[in-house]
Amino acid sequence: MIEAAERFCNWIANFSDRLGQLAKWVVLFIIVAITYDVFMRYALNAPTVWSWATSQMAGACFISLGLAYTYHVGANVRVDVIYQRFSLRTRLTIDVVFTILFFFPLFFILTKLFWQDAWFAISIGQTDDSSVWGPLTWPYKTIVAFGFLVFLLQGVGTFLEDVLALAKEGKKS
Repeated sequence: MIEAAERFCNWIANFSDRLGQLAKWVVLFIIVAITYDVFMRYALNAPTVWSWATSQMAGACFISLGLAYTYHVGANVRVDVIYQRFSLRTRLTIDVVFTILFFFPLFFILTKLFWQDAWFAISIGQTDDSSVWGPLTWPYKTIVAFGFLVFLLQGVGTFLEDVLALAKEGKKS
């Protein structure tokens, strides 16, 4: 059982790393799209109809795809002034308790809602009415839902790592 948990933790950590690497390319796409629109708008007086909606959708994808990676590497925001003064065992206990109380309920509900929203967008062929272009919303909503699912799975992996470390007398491997 412990080996299976460790394999899952390693698998989700590797997957989160790869997703984080993918997310950085989405940022490059956003930069190119906005730069192109600025050039077209100010140099040629011909603004695009697609850049605003595209950059918003790509930004949402970037954020959701980067969540699991950020959580995996511990780059999430945390008030470390007091937390770092505790022993590793106490920090692990705090992490386990707060993961059970807050992380799992919140991100289970958010993941479920994002998947419902993506499914709704697919089922009705929903379009974005914030621009004249009116692109379909299901592709980016599905990516956002997927990002939150991976984030939830990374939370499970981190939780298992913390529980295993507590079982090893507070020593992380």
